[in-house]
Amino acid sequence: MIDILTYQGKVAVALAVFYMFYRLLLSKESFHRLNRAVLLMTAGLSFILPFCVITVRKTVTVHATDHLWSMPVAEGGAIPETGTSVWPFLMAWLLCLGAVAVIINMIVSIISIRNIIKKGSSKILESGEILILANEDTDPFSWMKYIVISRKDYETSYEHILIHEKAHIALRHSWDILFVDLLTALQWFNPAVWMLKSDLRAIHEYEADDAVLRSGVNIKEYQ
Repeated sequence: MIDILTYQGKVAVALAVFYMFYRLLLSKESFHRLNRAVLLMTAGLSFILPFCVITVRKTVTVHATDHLWSMPVAEGGAIPETGTSVWPFLMAWLLCLGAVAVIINMIVSIISIRNIIKKGSSKILESGEILILANEDTDPFSWMKYIVISRKDYETSYEHILIHEKAHIALRHSWDILFVDLLTALQWFNPAVWMLKSDLRAIHEYEADDAVLRSGVNIKEYQ
């Protein structure tokens, strides 16, 4: 249990340090793909670095004397025992419960998306994506190869939304979200991972907006 808590503590520190440097050096830059890559790599590295142990060897000369080899013995000849604290076990269980709660929330969200997809009418686009026309009033979104649009949006600003959501799919943003959600489950107590997740979603939107503007859409009309 102690090893797990130590590992989680090291990951939390590494993630917080990496995210702090990102906020200071890159967050205000408009290189969205670079920022996205940095966030994903630093998030992954934070979980790998604690396994890297640097061993430094140093030769030490020890002069053996009688008092160095003596051990304090308790009265009666027994070696004193140290008590076992229950706090590490409670903290480990708390970490597990939080991780389970985050994973359950993620599964519920995916099930909700699948239900919206199943209820709507589908249409396969020429570029391979599957367009879902939702009967209920919902904001446009994409998940994996699916693009979900309400019938109201389909009848008004369909083209702009379609280009935007196609960009999300082409750039594989859904996989980013799954990856970071799993890391969030392991570090749910760390504010840095939640802020990283929020920044990553914002970068996704910037990338998709750039794709729309590069397609020749009028900026004012798109806004």
